[in-house]
Amino acid sequence: MKSHVKAVVIGGGVVGCSVLYHLAKAGWTDTMLIERSELTSGSSWHAAGGFHTLNGDPNVAKLQAYTVQLYKEIEELSGQSCSLHLTGGVMMA
Repeated sequence: MKSHVKAVVIGGGVVGCSVLYHLAKAGWTDTMLIERSELTSGSSWHAAGGFHTLNGDPNVAKLQAYTVQLYKEIEELSGQSCSLHLTGGVMMA
């Protein structure tokens, strides 16, 4: 293991992996991810399937749209499916 890095990301959940991915995308190479067990074995595992694409808050809606595009980008770069299936939805008042 390295003894000196530019950035250390603690936790290999969805947020930690996203931070590390975006650092690498920005050209950072001197980084490290520290996880106590398997990736997403902590709090991220129970959020599977809890992804929503409709939101009344415009900032949250932009973040969600970015996330959908990011999953497509990761699939193209890695050749691996993220298993995201957008099925639509209905909001009723």
